[in-house]
Amino acid sequence: MFEVQLTDMGGATVIKSFQCICLCVFSLSFCVLTSAQEPASDYLISPDNSGEDNLTPIQRANPAQKSSARNYLNAIEDIESDYGAYDLQLSQHLFSLGEEYQNLGEHEEAIEVFTRAMHVQRINLGLYDMGQVPILENLIESQIALGEWESANERYQYLYWLHRRNYGSDDPRLLPIINKLSNWHLNAYALNISGGLFYHLINAHNLYQIAADIVSNTYGKNDLRMIDPLKGLTASNYFLATYQIENQNKLSVANGSMPAKEDERARLQQYIMNSYNSGRSAINRMVTVYSNNPDAPPASELQAQVALGDWYLLFGKWHSAVEIYQNTYRKLAANDEHKPLLDTLFHQPVPLPDLPLIDMGKKSTINTEHFVLAKFDVSAYGRATHIDIIDAFPEDNSRMQSRVRKALKQAKFRPRFNNGEAVDTEDITHRYLFSDEKP
Repeated sequence: MFEVQLTDMGGATVIKSFQCICLCVFSLSFCVLTSAQEPASDYLISPDNSGEDNLTPIQRANPAQKSSARNYLNAIEDIESDYGAYDLQLSQHLFSLGEEYQNLGEHEEAIEVFTRAMHVQRINLGLYDMGQVPILENLIESQIALGEWESANERYQYLYWLHRRNYGSDDPRLLPIINKLSNWHLNAYALNISGGLFYHLINAHNLYQIAADIVSNTYGKNDLRMIDPLKGLTASNYFLATYQIENQNKLSVANGSMPAKEDERARLQQYIMNSYNSGRSAINRMVTVYSNNPDAPPASELQAQVALGDWYLLFGKWHSAVEIYQNTYRKLAANDEHKPLLDTLFHQPVPLPDLPLIDMGKKSTINTEHFVLAKFDVSAYGRATHIDIIDAFPEDNSRMQSRVRKALKQAKFRPRFNNGEAVDTEDITHRYLFSDEKP
């Protein structure tokens, strides 16, 4: 079980708990050290409410771009002076000013300006005007940057309502916003950054299903646009399969204010019961889409097959997983053009799961002073063995070291393959960084 700063999932890495699924179709970069001369990879660790941990690679934010907002402020003052405080011209100037504030990292000011821009837009063009969309999207971006998760969630819901109000419930023009909203819910659940985890997980799952249905009905069941919602369904089904049933009474449903009701717990239980088969079905559908679409990327069907092997391995079906891995290995090895992909998939252990749909950028302000440097082996069965703590700061913090040991013991990996056979890998080194101030 890995932990990540998803505050509800799990990789010098962040920690909450989540058992690992590497959807090969999501491909992950996992730094394996077979030589002590190479630097350790960094992972961040951040505890969840239960003290469990998650492991996910750190993403570092770029420095804020520097630019001047004075020209926009002058233009806004001129328009207000000549035409009043609600002239439509103000909306675009306010929007541009908000973007400047975002570039400077001044998100509170950006939120204030974007809110006013949207107000001016509504007064002039009405409540249902789609011109609000870019303003809303930037407003959400700043709210997320400030950790205003509930406000961002409300804005996302309004954004979805606005699209449905204009396009209906099954129009393909809904797909971009469904993709954004479903990914938001999945991140909110995985990172535990918002109230109502049950609510976020179920909504993510349902939205991915809506998107798959729209694509299938509009473009056909083997259209490549099916892949993204199918990846989402695989991820949501993984979280459902590993959902902690004992947490149901503690979790809110909508916004952190109400405990889950009996009928809601029963509905969740039904989702959980179906999750393994539903996730496997989603991956098999990806295999079918790739195999039946002439525009599919090279070897994409084989990558999806590896994802199916990962699914089996995550749920303890090692023999089924290895059979798929070996078959895929042979097919890739038979084509010289596929050697880079063969190396990516099988040259080193890959931690499961890999969930690139999870955006660690939402947790960008992180104290990484405390760390644990661990060295371990990965067996042919995909389990970490011979775990050794070789450095730590503070040195005497046994709790940090214990959490890293526990996370690694519970983790699963796609093993390294050599000549088509799963083999042991020795001396993998990772640095696990702790985000909490009091580890």
